[in-house]
Amino acid sequence: MTPRIVIAGRDAQQRQWLRHHLQTLWSDANPPSIDPEQLTQLLQERTDSPYDAIVLCADFEVASMQHCESLALLRKLRRMANLPALIVVANSGNELTAVRAVRLGATAYLPRQLLDAQRLGGTLRKVLHASRRRRQREARRRPDAAVTRAPTIPGYTLLRELGSSTRASVWLARSAALERPVALKVSTPEHASAVDGPQFAREYAAIAAIRSPAVVDIYDYGVHDGREFIAMEYFPCGDLKQRLLHPLSTQQALNYARRIGAALCVTHAAGIVHRDMKPPNVMLRADGSVVLIDFGLAKRLDADTHSTAIGVLRGSPYYMSPEQVQGQTLDARSDIYSLGVVFYEMLTGHKPFHGLTAMELMQQHVSGERPALPPELGHYESVLARLMAREREQRYADAPQALAALDALATQSTGDVEAAHAA
Repeated sequence: MTPRIVIAGRDAQQRQWLRHHLQTLWSDANPPSIDPEQLTQLLQERTDSPYDAIVLCADFEVASMQHCESLALLRKLRRMANLPALIVVANSGNELTAVRAVRLGATAYLPRQLLDAQRLGGTLRKVLHASRRRRQREARRRPDAAVTRAPTIPGYTLLRELGSSTRASVWLARSAALERPVALKVSTPEHASAVDGPQFAREYAAIAAIRSPAVVDIYDYGVHDGREFIAMEYFPCGDLKQRLLHPLSTQQALNYARRIGAALCVTHAAGIVHRDMKPPNVMLRADGSVVLIDFGLAKRLDADTHSTAIGVLRGSPYYMSPEQVQGQTLDARSDIYSLGVVFYEMLTGHKPFHGLTAMELMQQHVSGERPALPPELGHYESVLARLMAREREQRYADAPQALAALDALATQSTGDVEAAHAA
C-alpha cells in the first residue's frame, strides 16, 4: 500500500526534489508539497492524522540556533497530539542540530548532502513499519480505534479499507440499495474541494460514457459532508500488480496484453484516453478477464484541455509515454506506449526503465535505450518495439492495430506449438 506522506518546507525546489524521490520509491505516490504554515494549519484543523509521515525540509544555517525557524517549528509541531512520524531533511546541520531535532520530536534526521533515494526509502520504510506496529498495539488496547477513520456515507456500510492515498481511500462496503458488496472510493477531506475541481465527478462522467465488461461498472456518485464518493464494482481477485508478484508464462503475459489491448479499443472508441495505464489499474475477474479502473486522469480525445500537466504530475513515472513526460497533448498512442511497458514487465518480470529519482526515471522514457528482450523472447521484440516506440508516429496508429499485432503473435505461438507436436 502506498503510504500517505506530505512534504513540507520553505524551499519549493527541494520539496520537488524529494517528491521525485518518493515517486521513484512508490510509483502511485502523489505527496502534497506545502509550506510550514500550511502544515501546521492542516494539523490544527484535524483531530486525527491525515498522513503516515511528514518529510520536513529544515534549514539550520543561522548564526544563532536560538532563533532558528526550523527548531521553532519543531517545538510547535511537538505540541500536536496528531503528529505522525516526522523525518527531518536537514540543510547545513551538524551533530548538535541532529540531537536537538530528535529531542524536539523528529523520528529521523537525514543530512541533505548525504541523501539519496535509497537512504530516504530505507528510513521511511523503517519509520512507517514502526508507526504501523504502534498503531496496531493501540488498536488492540482500544478495539474501536481501528474504525474511527472510516467515513460515513449514507446507504453504505463500510466493512474494511482496501487502500488509501493522500487523495482518497477505497473501502469494501455493502450497498443497501444493491444488497451486495461494492468498492467505495471516498475523497479525503483536504482534497474534497481541490482547486482543479471535483475529481470523482470527472471520473464518473468518463466511466458512465462507456458500457463494457472491459471497464469497471459504476453504480453511484455523490457528495456527503463535503466529501466526494463513487461506488463501483468490487474485484475480489485483485489487480494485475498483485498477480505480477508471481511469474507469468509468456503465454499468460501475451493473453493479458491482448485483453488490455481490447479494453483500450473500447475506451478509445468512446473517445477517452486513460492516461494512467499501469498494473494497479487493471483489475482481474475470476474468469481471467481484465477490467480497467481509475479514470481520474482520463480525458476526451476531442477535448481542448488545459490539464495535460496534471497527467504528468499524477501519472506513474514507470509507465509514462515520452510525450506525457514532456507535457505534450496526449492521444490514444500514449496509452499504447503504456501498454508496451506493462507487456515488457509481464514478459520479463521487471520494468524496462529505472532511475534514482522520478525525474531521472521519466527522462529514460524520453532519451533512454530500452533493454532488449532476452533471446528466448526475441519473437516478441518487433511488436514491443512498435508499442514502445519513442516517437508516437512510429507506434501503432491506434488500439485496434496494436491488438491485431498481439493477436497475430498469439496465432503464431499456437502454430509453433502445433508444429512442435506434429514433429
